[in-house]
Amino acid sequence: MIAHPLDRFKKALVYASKMLLGAAICWYGLLAMGVADPVWGVITVLIVSDPDVATALDLAKVRTINTAVGCTVGLATMLIFGYSPEASLVAIALTVISIMMIDHYPANWRLAPATVFIVMDAGRLAATQHQEISYAMMRMLEIAVGCGVALALARLYTYLAGRKPRETDVT
Repeated sequence: MIAHPLDRFKKALVYASKMLLGAAICWYGLLAMGVADPVWGVITVLIVSDPDVATALDLAKVRTINTAVGCTVGLATMLIFGYSPEASLVAIALTVISIMMIDHYPANWRLAPATVFIVMDAGRLAATQHQEISYAMMRMLEIAVGCGVALALARLYTYLAGRKPRETDVT
């Protein structure tokens, strides 16, 4: 059955409002927490958001697994070798090889090597290894907040969509 254009437009408006609200909450919330440039939190909201809460939960689960793998490899590489573009590229390649060796690895596996680069690239701004690790941890916080915001909004919107109007709500 083909959806009526007005129904698609309503769904698009709801989804757009969810992403706009999620991005704003993430951006301004992370700024209030002291994150100077919360781009990766907002990007995570956009990646994880979905009109359906079950799909959003699946996306958040996949993002969390891939983020954990990417952060682990990125942080381990930074602790052992420090930051360098070459170390980042080798870590990305090792992550891909590792992932491809696991049966039934979660969908969107490309997020893991991308996360390695996102985490390690934070080290580019650092003067010391301690700063590299601090910046990488900040990036991990941004991603976690983005996942949390996207999930909370998915649950809220699903709840609101499922509410039955009260008699006082009907005019």
